[in-house]
This record gives sequence, structure tokens and C-alpha cells, in this order.
Amino acid sequence: GLLRASAPQPLAFTSARRTYVIGSLNEALAKGTPGGAKKLSDMAKVPMLRKESPTRVREIWLEQFRDKEFVVAGTMASDEYHTIRANATACPMFLLPVPRGEGYMNMVWQFQNDSFMYQPLESFQQGGSGRIDLGVVLFSELLESHKLALLHGELQSGLLSNAEAVRMIRYTREAYLDPICFAWVQKFNQRAREFHYEDFIKEFMPIERWHAMDSI
Repeated sequence: GLLRASAPQPLAFTSARRTYVIGSLNEALAKGTPGGAKKLSDMAKVPMLRKESPTRVREIWLEQFRDKEFVVAGTMASDEYHTIRANATACPMFLLPVPRGEGYMNMVWQFQNDSFMYQPLESFQQGGSGRIDLGVVLFSELLESHKLALLHGELQSGLLSNAEAVRMIRYTREAYLDPICFAWVQKFNQRAREFHYEDFIKEFMPIERWHAMDSI
């Protein structure tokens, strides 16, 4: 499996106000939680998709969910999928400040078995590991035949809008694909006590990255 057999140690990082201890991956990703592992066959007729070209598969997938208020769909090339999966397996958690009014709401995500799960940091800190506000699944069934992975995100509560979910997924992809961004993800996961929240806001500039995604 993706998790070591030994019990994972809680992650902790510091800010000027407090030290956050955000639990372990096993606690966060209990079996059966919303956004957990799914099969593409639960959502699509895979044999029929296999007969289509990669371009047509992408069109069909995006069209299927285009007008779904609580769903975000996407695709990624096989090299992007493999990079994200390897990096997210090694470093499965990270912070995502979502702008709200004059401030922002800190979200945290966890990755396991091709699934990303997002919830507010404070909720997770308070033991709400069963609560998932956005679940995102990467389907790999067409990787070998089409060099394509399919992405399906589903809003599980009223906390986030569809537009916010789209930006959160873009932010997540950038965090694992951009080497400079991924260095911060590695620090958060592997050297958490060196991760200082104020430096993250100032140097990683997550809010600026969020707003820049409007133009992508």
C-alpha cells in the first residue's frame, strides 16, 4: 500500500500564534470516508471509452459534468499523473489558503490511493477527520491505452463553490508539478518543524497564486 506499516507520526508546524498538530494520514483517510477510492466503471462505460480517441475521451468526460454544480471534471496526461502521484504519495498533505472577504480560510488536503480530500485546517485540528468538503479522484484506467488520466472532483458540503474547487485543484496540481512549489510541500511533510506559516504566506505567496489562477 501507499502507507508504511509503522504508525505515522503526527505532523506539526508553527505559526506566530500557535503550533498546529494535524494528526496522521491513517486517521485522516479512514476507509469509507467521502471522496475515497472509486472505480471509473462506477461512473462510465469503460469499454466504450476505450474505443474512442484520447481527444474524444476528454471531450466526452468534460461534457458529461459541464453543468453539474457540485462536480469538477478534468484530465491530465500520463506524465503529469505519474509525477503528481509519486510526489503526493511521498508528501500527501499541504495547506491551501482560500480567500474569504478580507482574509482567508486555511484548507488542508490529504492524498491516498489516487484520492485527494480537502477540509478546513481547524476542522481537522479539532478531530473532524471524517469530514470532507471536497473529494477528488484520479482515474488511471485509461493510462495504458490512452496516456490519459481522468479527474473527478465532488463538493461534499456547502462550504466551497464550484469556482473555488476548480482553483483548489489547479493549486494542488501546481504544488506537485512545480519544483519550487514542491520544495514547500516537502518541507511541510518531511521537516514540518521547519515549516513556518508566516514564511509560507510571504514566500510561497499562496494568495497571490490563487488570484493569478483567474487568468489561467
